[in-house]
Amino acid sequence: MTTNANTVPFENNDESLHDTPQFHRHAEATTAELFYDLFFVANLTTFTSLLDINDHQSLSAYIGFFCILWFTWYQVSLYDVRFASDSIFERMCKACHFGVMIGLAVVAPDWKPGKAISDYSTYKALTLILMASRFVLVVQYGSTLWFTWRYRRTRLPLIFVMGSYTIAGILYGALTAAFPKGPEKNTTNVYIAWYVIAILETALTTAVSCKWRIISFKGTHMQQRMSLLTLIILGEGIIVIAKSISKIVKNYYTFTSPVIGNIVSAILIIYFLYMLYFDRMLEDHFGTIKQQIWAFAHFPLHIALVLVLEGTSNFITWRQAVQGINAAIDNLQTDILDYKNGNFTTAAEFIHALNDTAWNNAFYYVPKGIDVSSSLTEVNNAFAVISNVWNETASGSAQNNTASDEFTQSLEDIVFALANTILESLSIEAPEPKVKDGAALPTPAEQTQSLFNVFNLVFIYFFVAAGITLIVMGFLAMLSDPPKKRGDYFRGVPYFVVGIGICLLSLMNFTDAISNYAPSPWVLPTLCLSLFFVVVANHMKKKKKEH
Repeated sequence: MTTNANTVPFENNDESLHDTPQFHRHAEATTAELFYDLFFVANLTTFTSLLDINDHQSLSAYIGFFCILWFTWYQVSLYDVRFASDSIFERMCKACHFGVMIGLAVVAPDWKPGKAISDYSTYKALTLILMASRFVLVVQYGSTLWFTWRYRRTRLPLIFVMGSYTIAGILYGALTAAFPKGPEKNTTNVYIAWYVIAILETALTTAVSCKWRIISFKGTHMQQRMSLLTLIILGEGIIVIAKSISKIVKNYYTFTSPVIGNIVSAILIIYFLYMLYFDRMLEDHFGTIKQQIWAFAHFPLHIALVLVLEGTSNFITWRQAVQGINAAIDNLQTDILDYKNGNFTTAAEFIHALNDTAWNNAFYYVPKGIDVSSSLTEVNNAFAVISNVWNETASGSAQNNTASDEFTQSLEDIVFALANTILESLSIEAPEPKVKDGAALPTPAEQTQSLFNVFNLVFIYFFVAAGITLIVMGFLAMLSDPPKKRGDYFRGVPYFVVGIGICLLSLMNFTDAISNYAPSPWVLPTLCLSLFFVVVANHMKKKKKEH
């Protein structure tokens, strides 16, 4: 019996099969990958709790550490979704990656890039950890190359990837010699090389997979990996919001309508972000190059998300702080009005009333572990001044003007000291002041101003990050689900228009309008309502014509 190509249901593709291996693909993330994700979220949660974003330097430090953490996770995931299998070798490699994540957690408490320090051993340890991470990936890709060597089409791309990680590992290791040596304090920008190397190695790995489709992400669960990480980051946002609420509870504050409204707005913000991301995400493969651009675009998305969620939690505590400060000022004004009306005949009576107000509004409710001794000292010093000038301010003597100025300044010091106590009791801390030897320490007013400068910084990065989040989500939606009709464009445009508008709200910080808007309870509801508008527009469909 003879056969030909027309009498069989398929052609002989032996030659093609010898050049194209069929890698085992997972429809969903494996338990090992999910377990690795736990190390990511543990690192992120720990670092977020350790670092207070209170100036531009700490903000850049937060973003920098997140970059290192994210790219380390991403490099491992690029391998896992394409080549990982369950074997003793893979489990040993995964254990090494777990160790890398633990190493990052060890480095986190001493993470202060850009600051003058004398001991750079922590940074040298980090660069060695990053080197080890890349060399483990070289070994893993080398294992894949070993088992697929007979398939000629896989050799060159895998060699390229191994080469990129080898070079990256060598560069990371070489950076240990670039950090300053010696006992004196120095600043350095060597750490910037970490970010540059991470971005370049990721770009090269992505470019190789685009050029050689044999090792592309087609048929992998890369979309699920990125969406799971997004979900993890949203979950981290819920954690920081819960911590903000616990701070309010620890200070024995009563939940007022504005505070409750801000908490509800914060929860809805996370929920709306969840809907805006997942409602437009398709599970189907949508093109090799598009998919890789889509995956890498999650880097700016995740940075923006963590900043939005961090800012959201801060605004909850700020709302409570503003209310606490206003209540303290109102009570102090009542005491001062009683003084002007002659209700206090002695300095002791007036000081006793001020002391009761100070303790009932601030000092009684300071949680354990919060040091407000400096504010308490400032209040006691103010009481001493009031006691000393009491007779002069009451007698109308020639020294009355000087005594009156000291009296007024003491009352202002009490106001600022109470404001500082309320802010610090809610874990709102200013950066450490740079005081030169022999220079005077910051006054209570200067300390309060530095704390409110933190609020201004949060205001700026919160709205900028929120706008970028919407814009990137719109970009991801267009990649995964390209607009085909006019209505599809209508659904996508609000992402960009509202996102740009939210970014522009940050400019309010440089106008006089900030003094009225920022202390109001409408900051979080503004973002909440904006996201709600985009959610509604995202689900609007053109009405079908009736026949």
